[in-house]
Amino acid sequence: MEFLREFHLVDTPGSNALISGNTEAVQEFLPIADLLVFVFPADNPWGAHTWQLVARLPREQLKNVIFVLQQVDLKSEDDMRVILGHMEKLGEQKTGDIPRVFPISARLAWEAKKGGGISEKLWQQSGFPPLEAFIERKVSGNFDRHRVLRDIWDATQSALNRIEQGIQERRITLDSDEYFLKEIETEVYVRRDSQATAFSRKFSTLSDVFLEQGQHSLGELNSQLSLAQSLYSLFRRERLPTRIEKRLIEAVKNAVESHAGKDGSELVQNCRKHWETAVPRIEERLEQTPPDFDIDADSLSGARQRFIDRLGEASKLSVANLKIRGTLDRQMEERRTVLRYYLTIILSAIMAAGIFGGLGISLAPWISLGVALFFLFGAALYSQKSKGILSANFAERIDDLRQPFAESLANDYKEGVREFYVEYGGLFEIVRRRIADQKFLLKPRLERWNNLFLELKAIEQEI
Repeated sequence: MEFLREFHLVDTPGSNALISGNTEAVQEFLPIADLLVFVFPADNPWGAHTWQLVARLPREQLKNVIFVLQQVDLKSEDDMRVILGHMEKLGEQKTGDIPRVFPISARLAWEAKKGGGISEKLWQQSGFPPLEAFIERKVSGNFDRHRVLRDIWDATQSALNRIEQGIQERRITLDSDEYFLKEIETEVYVRRDSQATAFSRKFSTLSDVFLEQGQHSLGELNSQLSLAQSLYSLFRRERLPTRIEKRLIEAVKNAVESHAGKDGSELVQNCRKHWETAVPRIEERLEQTPPDFDIDADSLSGARQRFIDRLGEASKLSVANLKIRGTLDRQMEERRTVLRYYLTIILSAIMAAGIFGGLGISLAPWISLGVALFFLFGAALYSQKSKGILSANFAERIDDLRQPFAESLANDYKEGVREFYVEYGGLFEIVRRRIADQKFLLKPRLERWNNLFLELKAIEQEI
């Protein structure tokens, strides 16, 4: 309706809407409303909630009340006369006066204007012309409205100024709080980087772990390189290098995990100590209760276990990539080849002694046995010498590989530390979310202020 463009309309969800606070919000508009329009459907204009609201209106407000009966095109003229009569009687009972009732049809009004022009007949049948004329007289011709609007404008302008000042102050405070929190988080990042770069101090520890476990493996290797064990191994598949490597991998993994567990506990304590310094600052500056470390930092236990598992798996992969077994396999196979040569000669000499003895040749068996003993002695000497060489080579290789082993764990160690502090940063994220929630709540208030300001400007122009 063209003539309504200069006015402000408030359309409520209804007197019995489920929206919380709807009725209270509507009642705030009643004292300043130039016109109260109660809309009823033609098929059931007897809604109790609406009539109860009408009955509760102050006496001085009833003069501004009209009833609109919509969808009248769905009823016959006889039905409408009966309905209008009942509404007037009920309205008189509720208000003491016969109410003004305007029967309208939105469908007929739409059909009257849908073609671009206007069908005067349908427009008149819609019932909108009398309603339009009444509203124009009632609202636009009410001079008291201007005085009320001026008073409201002055009060609203003052209130909006106070609201704007409060919003700006609150926003500045929240921005300052967020900056303060960033400063504390920067401390966390410094601690994280310091802990990660402290890997150089852990470097020697991890390399010593590898060396210590390598020496244990060296002892096992020596115990399996005696002459008897070596000759016995010639009659079965050699699995010693595989066993040595497997044992070394498992031992190094367990030892590294043990050290990682200690470092993880140290990281938890570092986070706890820093949190103890942050709590009083958060309470004083942000005026909020910080999260409880033992409850909200429970994820650090999981981070500690992941730190342990991460370094344990990394150590397994690192030892496997050092290819200790391959080198040991090659050296063991060379030793086995020589011992197999000695064993062949020894067995051949013993067999020859038996044959010569069976033939009754008196001196030949002793000569054959002497040859067997000679080569057995040679095998013993070679076994001992090659054992020393193998052990020395293994020990030297373990010593050479201790540094590459420790270096291979550097990235995993630093990433594990970083993940630790990411989990610890979750405590600050809880505080940050609280600040963000307050900012989020502030945003619609600012939007409402902007809308109210624009509406106030419109009222000022109208006045």
